[in-house]
Amino acid sequence: MKKRSSSFTVIGLLFVIIGITLMDDNRFLRYGFLLLGMAFLSYSIFSMIKKS
Repeated sequence: MKKRSSSFTVIGLLFVIIGITLMDDNRFLRYGFLLLGMAFLSYSIFSMIKKS
């Protein structure tokens, strides 16, 4: 389960970085990437807290 949680953290960080770099592109695409990244990060943090 630890490996799965860390992969969700990495995927979430990737989506957040992509959302930040899409400054001049479509606004909905940018916020979609940011929201998806935040969802992955919050799920991984929640699973880490729940486990301990």
